[in-house]
Amino acid sequence: MQPLGPSAVNAESIDVWVVSHGGVASNALCDHMEKNGIRTRPENYGLICHKQHPGTRIGKPILVIHGDYLDAIKSMDRRKFLTANAAKMCLGINAPEIPLSRFIQSFPKDPVGFSMFLESFKMAKKNGTDNIAFLRYPYTNDEAVQALQSIDVDLDMTGFALRERKKKYSPRSKDVKSILETYADFDFKE
Repeated sequence: MQPLGPSAVNAESIDVWVVSHGGVASNALCDHMEKNGIRTRPENYGLICHKQHPGTRIGKPILVIHGDYLDAIKSMDRRKFLTANAAKMCLGINAPEIPLSRFIQSFPKDPVGFSMFLESFKMAKKNGTDNIAFLRYPYTNDEAVQALQSIDVDLDMTGFALRERKKKYSPRSKDVKSILETYADFDFKE
């Protein structure tokens, strides 16, 4: 379990802040960036990788990966990250012990926090708070390069490929089924 700790972004410890709602291969891209000398993983990466934009300047380029929302929910549920990621996106804290039913009750229109999370970056970009690019999953290497170049980050994508999403279908709890229904028509426009 990730220890409690600072959830502020330390701009000195990163070159790019890569964030996502989870379930969209952001770790694979971070691994590739790190291998190419681009720092994306500070010590508190687990606490900030699904965090909303704080509304104040970070001062580093930000890449927001999003998309494939229903399969992302299924992926996070399968890997037992759904409640932890919901806590990070909705509340900005690492609290995987909060049951999904509490998020459904407290945030009935956005129980996982997709909209809150993405809108925070949309507003920060619109307001010119930070240099932010959105990258919709699944993406091609060319799309990733274009998104990164738009925030002045050059990355050689040689050797990188998104792997096919695992399609292990396991039984879903009634809470996860409810969440999937809530997001059935969800789409975010940058």
